[in-house]
Amino acid sequence: MVNFHQKPSLIYRWTLIAATVICFFPGIVPSTEAAQWNRPTHHDLSVSLNPANHSAKIEDLVTLYPGDHKEPTVTFFLHANYKTVETEIPHKGNWEVKFAPVQNGNTSLQKIIVHKPKDQPWPDFLQIKFWYRGKYMDSLRETDETLPGIPGKEKDHGIFLSGASYFYPAVDDPEGKDLITFSLSANLPAEWKVVSQGKRVRETTVNGPRHTFWQCDDPMEEIFLIADHFQEYRDRYEDVRLYVFLRKPEKALAQKYLNAAKSYIAFYQKLIGAYPFVKFAVVENALQTGYGMPSFTLLGSRVIRFPFILHTSYPHEILHNWWGNGVYIDYQGGNWSEGLTAYLSDHLFPDLKGQGDRYRFQELIKYSSYVNANNDFPLSNFRERTDMASQAIGYGKLVMVLNMLRLELGDKVFLDALSEFFVTQRFRHAGFNTLRAHFEAASGKRLDVFFRQWILAKGAPELELADVSVENFQDEYRLTLHILQKQKRPLFNMTLPVAVWVEGSDQPHIKNLALESKARQELQLFVPGKPQAVMLDPYTDLFRKLDPREAPPSIGQSYGTETAVTVFSKQEKKPLSQAYKQFAQQLGKPTKQFDDVSYLPAPRGALWVFGKDNSVAQSLKPSLRHKEVYLSKNGVSIEGKIFTWKNHSFMFTVPHPHDATRSATWIITDNPKSIPGLIRKLPHYSKYGYLVFEGPAPTNVLKGTWPARRVGLMKTFKAGKYKLPKRPPLVAFKPQ
Repeated sequence: MVNFHQKPSLIYRWTLIAATVICFFPGIVPSTEAAQWNRPTHHDLSVSLNPANHSAKIEDLVTLYPGDHKEPTVTFFLHANYKTVETEIPHKGNWEVKFAPVQNGNTSLQKIIVHKPKDQPWPDFLQIKFWYRGKYMDSLRETDETLPGIPGKEKDHGIFLSGASYFYPAVDDPEGKDLITFSLSANLPAEWKVVSQGKRVRETTVNGPRHTFWQCDDPMEEIFLIADHFQEYRDRYEDVRLYVFLRKPEKALAQKYLNAAKSYIAFYQKLIGAYPFVKFAVVENALQTGYGMPSFTLLGSRVIRFPFILHTSYPHEILHNWWGNGVYIDYQGGNWSEGLTAYLSDHLFPDLKGQGDRYRFQELIKYSSYVNANNDFPLSNFRERTDMASQAIGYGKLVMVLNMLRLELGDKVFLDALSEFFVTQRFRHAGFNTLRAHFEAASGKRLDVFFRQWILAKGAPELELADVSVENFQDEYRLTLHILQKQKRPLFNMTLPVAVWVEGSDQPHIKNLALESKARQELQLFVPGKPQAVMLDPYTDLFRKLDPREAPPSIGQSYGTETAVTVFSKQEKKPLSQAYKQFAQQLGKPTKQFDDVSYLPAPRGALWVFGKDNSVAQSLKPSLRHKEVYLSKNGVSIEGKIFTWKNHSFMFTVPHPHDATRSATWIITDNPKSIPGLIRKLPHYSKYGYLVFEGPAPTNVLKGTWPARRVGLMKTFKAGKYKLPKRPPLVAFKPQ
């Protein structure tokens, strides 16, 4: 049986396994590079595609640099659809080539084994030319039954070939660290354009076909060939060529993406280092994707036209050219790329507006809502996002861990370490151990405990300020804080920020204290005035599990519980009652079903109540009135607006009426046709406590979160409003 190294999935492009602990050597930054060849393998590809019948004719001159390769053979894998017409090895001796069918999951491949002549060393470089033809396998559309082999469909859906398509002979690479360079000569009908990595050297149409030549001298993990009926738009930023490839003429949209690319590339060059490629392209895809590849991003046709994408997902994908596609993820480490990219894009832009604490709090809500003892795992085991729990860990937890590291080291050291990490590891594979070594080298501090407890271990601290005592010492006051870590083991060491407001000043004193891995600890600090209030973690800097009373109720809490209790109204008429039950079936978890007559509040789990006239919903109305949401026979009044029952759908999540640590979600609609849309859309609104939708689609017209509370983290000696000043962001400059 063949053991294949699994490349990162095309949907996410992220990996990996368990990080390892390394020793601390000041000033030494280890590399995890361990490719089996002296230099990257080079492919000279000539590809002729016929989209009408899904066929390909391909020539590939592969150049290997064996170095001290120990085995007498080298192995390639090619898709089984291709018939090899000929192979040629222009080297002395009796070279032998053998073929065998193999299976990689659901993909049928052919294994090509090249034997060197007996008693002859490997040459300094080895060239093998392959000629083959057959049906190409589109690695995005292989599961779309409407596409393969049906003439004309490719015109509507384009072509996507990648390493997972096995359209070129891929060297057997068990460690996943061998890289490749390539030239790609592509021939397609004149109306088709081709996009790949690297630089487009030329593009011509002679006697009908379009001939495109791409050259990539930067080491890559795989080769991409994207083709469609593109309209092309171009610009430049310094020496970086910018492209937008759209499936229909739309100059204004293209210009927005070109302008935004200039802004974000300039921003990240200043933040991290020089953009690592010769081009950046935005490529439209008929399928609704959001992928980041080296030097281009592939965005779905609907996705690319959402106005908010320009300032959310787009900078995230541009930044992946530094993290993940500029420095590769070590398959023996862990997937640091997504969390680091999120920290310097999704998190950084709110931080530049003074709202970084809000973003971090939402990430803590997601973790507290979706992660439990049964699905938690260490960051070193994060491979890719597969559900909300893995996203809360691989993205959200690492955002918080990086923020704590920034707090530990200081902003300048933090950024210096990242810049050096990029410069030295560019186009190499790196894991958490390499990242840690760069932070240690930049700071001169040992970070073995930090990385062991936050990266290699699972779990989260649950903090509580149990008590505070105050003593007067002449011109200052000593506070003794009694702090609990309420979670079961492990217990954590951390730097704990504390804010103290004193008499006569509206600006708090912020102190960083060293919290040890103890269940209960006393910490002391001195302030120059009489304390009025004390707060732990004032800017939400720490990764921790929120007190259930601290997080405002949100629909994410209801989705995140392991079990659900559903209650339907006996008065509801078909087909609306059937639609509500369809919604409940899609929750994807064990459910206990009741009608509103037989309901008993004993079962644990999130409560889901369906229907406007559900009698169990009466117990939720006091909480809604407390939040200034009023229901009447005409509709709902919220945020000073009135929404009629007709043609609207509503979602409210409030504390469970019988257990404040659980949530209760109330779903109301007047149209069963809106239920499929609600099933699809509501999981994407996880942070919200109330939502209003309009029409059968349905379209969101109002969304909001309930106020948060500092339960368990704050002690007040004198009633009042205690505000926090805006904290300086990570950097002083912004995208222009």
